[in-house]
Amino acid sequence: MGRIRRGLHLTRVSWDVLRQDGSLLLLPVLSGLAAITVVAATFFGLFWDNASALIDGTTTLRDTMGPGEWVTFAVVSYLLSYLSIFFNVALMCAADERMQGGDPTIGSALRAASEHARAIAPWAAVSVIVQSVIRAIEERAGIVGQIIGAIIGVGWALVTYLILPVLIFEGVGVREAFTRSKDLFFQTWGEMVSGDIGMSVIAFCVSLLAVPSGLIIAAGGEPTMIAIAIGFVIAWFIIVGAAFSAMNAIFRVALYRFATDGETPAGFEDVDLGDIFPPKRRRRFQ
Repeated sequence: MGRIRRGLHLTRVSWDVLRQDGSLLLLPVLSGLAAITVVAATFFGLFWDNASALIDGTTTLRDTMGPGEWVTFAVVSYLLSYLSIFFNVALMCAADERMQGGDPTIGSALRAASEHARAIAPWAAVSVIVQSVIRAIEERAGIVGQIIGAIIGVGWALVTYLILPVLIFEGVGVREAFTRSKDLFFQTWGEMVSGDIGMSVIAFCVSLLAVPSGLIIAAGGEPTMIAIAIGFVIAWFIIVGAAFSAMNAIFRVALYRFATDGETPAGFEDVDLGDIFPPKRRRRFQ
């Protein structure tokens, strides 16, 4: 419980930092809109002729996929990965600018991310490949495959937790950034998962608040009120998702700066990161 409490405290501090630049919440929203646009354009471009058959279930998406469609699907998967990483980098650059005493804006965040556009391209490809391999294991090996895939996925997420800050702030390649991120995790940040746990718990609880509110709005059963309730719930989920995505970026940059510089970033002065994330004890026997 101590780790979760510390994670909850770090979540609150991350929120305090985010409140200083509330406009940065637009970055996750822009990322989501860009992804929706890409997916919608791909669907209508490739599957519009078969849309009715797909909807009524007389055919499956796999049945409509030829070689050209599979190539397009691979390209779109890469593009979605790249867009997600690009906007995450924009958030991290903005968070770092704030922690260095600057005054970031949406424009400055996007410009900073653009400076790293080429550096993150290989990482986007690696991410797609790894996720595809994990998905293939889960789909083709039954329950055992799902367990193995979950273990690999969690391990991959942990050792690459700080890879984006390493990529953008140290200017190294993907291989070196992966090694550096892995070393930071094993040597210093084994406890960093507490922050993600805290954010996940709060995000889940806050998201649930939309359910009773939506039910109250739609209680009358009128179509208009039901539509309003659905719109409210969707908007609430978008806002919560954007807020916690931004807070996670702030949290990761703070961890990276403390791990590499040994100094508490601005906004985290009341948190002893050295106590929350102590270095791993050396094994007595090696």
